[in-house]
Amino acid sequence: MSAQPEHGWGTTPLPEIRTVDDLRSALSRYGFPGDRERFEEELAAAIGASPTNDFEGAAAVVRAYRHRVRIRNSPEIMASLEEARGGGNST
Repeated sequence: MSAQPEHGWGTTPLPEIRTVDDLRSALSRYGFPGDRERFEEELAAAIGASPTNDFEGAAAVVRAYRHRVRIRNSPEIMASLEEARGGGNST
């Protein structure tokens, strides 16, 4: 068995995201804290502001949050983010 990174992110299988409900489940389980709630707010706002024949704004919200799930499940990206933040050490 290989050692897990110090930050606790292991390689987890990326959840299958085919529908908005799949994305909701993935955000609840794999997303960053607060992502699910912000997704619902942004999606509702995008739908409310969309013309009835163009939901591109809502689609953009879905794509952005799907990407966040992918980022959250990439040990390499998460390690890079941690490095960019200075390792999270405040000494």
